[in-house]
Amino acid sequence: MREDHAARFALHWPGPVATETQRDGRELVLRFDRPLGDVALDRVPERLESWVDNILYGYDSVVLVLASGVEATVATDRNGLSVALTRPPAAAPSREAQAADRAARRRLDYFRALALMEGGDVRPARSLLRDLLEQDPNDAQSIALLAQAEERLGRWREAVRAYDTALELTPDEPSLIQGKALLLHENADRSRLDLDWQKVRNADMQRIARFSGVQDLGRSTAFTWSLERRDVDVDAARREDGRLEPFHGARSRLEAALVHDWPELERSTLALYAAPQTLGAGYTHGWRGDETETRAGFAWSEPSFAFLEGIVDGGRRDRLFFQHEDRLSDRWFLSLGAGYNRYGLAGDADLARSATVEGSLRYTLNAAGPLASVAYVLDAEYVAHREERQDALGQPYVPLPAATREVHALQLNAEDYLTDYVRYALQVGYAYDRRGRSGPQGAISLGWEPADNLELNFRASHARSTARGTASAVNSAGVTLVWRY
Repeated sequence: MREDHAARFALHWPGPVATETQRDGRELVLRFDRPLGDVALDRVPERLESWVDNILYGYDSVVLVLASGVEATVATDRNGLSVALTRPPAAAPSREAQAADRAARRRLDYFRALALMEGGDVRPARSLLRDLLEQDPNDAQSIALLAQAEERLGRWREAVRAYDTALELTPDEPSLIQGKALLLHENADRSRLDLDWQKVRNADMQRIARFSGVQDLGRSTAFTWSLERRDVDVDAARREDGRLEPFHGARSRLEAALVHDWPELERSTLALYAAPQTLGAGYTHGWRGDETETRAGFAWSEPSFAFLEGIVDGGRRDRLFFQHEDRLSDRWFLSLGAGYNRYGLAGDADLARSATVEGSLRYTLNAAGPLASVAYVLDAEYVAHREERQDALGQPYVPLPAATREVHALQLNAEDYLTDYVRYALQVGYAYDRRGRSGPQGAISLGWEPADNLELNFRASHARSTARGTASAVNSAGVTLVWRY
C-alpha cells in the first residue's frame, strides 16, 4: 500500500509464523521460519516507488533496500508482519534525490514503452514516448525509439524527423544512421520502368511497357503516376459488333493520383484515369492500426485491360471495394477483400457485372534467410450478369466474356540475399479452379542493386488466365528498372 505521506509493506501466511528482523543502514532484513512459497515480489520497487529502491528475496528471507531518508517500523503478529514506511519532514528528499527519482521514473517508462513495442502495442508506446519527451526533449534514447514507433505505424516522414533529432544529440550513432538510411531508401522519390512480355496459349501476345513514379510534394502529400502502353498481336479478336478479326495495335492508359497521409494514421488517395475513349476517377481511404490496415474506395470509368476485348475496344470498369490486412502474430498474416464490379466498353458501360472475393492466409516458416512461407490464396469472381448479343448474321456472341471463377491456390514462397546486393524470390504452387480448369503455377525473380539509388529486377512466371474464362496457360517474363532520387 502507498500514499503520499506513508506506505506499508506486509507479508502474511495462512498459519502461524515466527519472524526475525534486522536493520543495516538502508537494508531491512526480514527472516521467517517458513518458506516464502510462490509469492511474487518483483514489482514491489515499482509499487513503492520513492520508498523502496530494491528488493531481494530467497527461500525464507526478504531484504528491502529503503530509499534515502525512509524510516521503517515493523509490527509482527501471529501470521506475519507489516512494515510501516514513513519519511519525516526533516528528511524530505533533496533536490538531487528528487531528480534521481524522476530519472528512475523516466527509465521505467522507457522500458515500459519498449515492452509495449515488442508486444505489438505501438500506439500506446508512441503516446508514452511523447510524454517522456515533453519532460526531457533531449532524451536521445526515447527519440530513437519514437522513430521506430512512427516507422512501424507507416508515418515515415515523422520517423525521419525523429531520426534527425536523435542524430543531432548523438552524432554518428550507427544504428540511427542505418535506420534513417533504410527508411529513406524505401520511401524516396523514384521512377520505375517495367517491360513485360506475356503470351496466352492459343490467343494473344502482349508487350507491356509501364513507366511510373512517386514524387513527394511536402505537407504529407505525394504525387504518383503510371503510364502504360500495350502492344497486342492476336489472330482473332472479338469486336464490339461481334466481328472476329486480327488485331495488331497498341493501347495506352494513364493514372495520376494525389496521396495524403493524415495525422491519425489515415491515408487518402484521389486518382484520375485516362485512356482512348475513357476518362474516369477514383478515391481510396485507408485506416492503419498497430498490426492492421483497412482500405475502402471506389473507381468510376477506370480503364480495364483485363480482357482482350477491353484492350481492343476501350474497356472500362466501375467498382466498389473493401480490403483488410491483419498481422495476427509474428508468423501468421491474413488478408481479405471484397468488391462489386461493372464492366463495359467505350460504347456501353454495362456489359457485365460481378462480385469479387479475395483473401490469403500466410504462415512464415522461418524469418532468418532464406525467408520461407506457405500460403493459401483465394481469388474468386462471381458473374451475376453478362450481356449477349447477335451479330449481323444473327449468331449470338458475348461482347465482354467475363466468367465466374473460384480459384483456391496453395503457394510456397522463399526469398533471400545471394550477396549484399543480389536478392532472389521463388514461388511454386498449384491453383484449383472449382468452376474451371486447374494447374500448376510458379514465378521466379532476381533483383540486383548496383548502386544505392538503382535497382534491376528480372522475373518470369507461369499461370492460367482464369480471369478471362479461357483457363489458357499464360507465360510471362519481364524486367524492372527503379531509380531513386
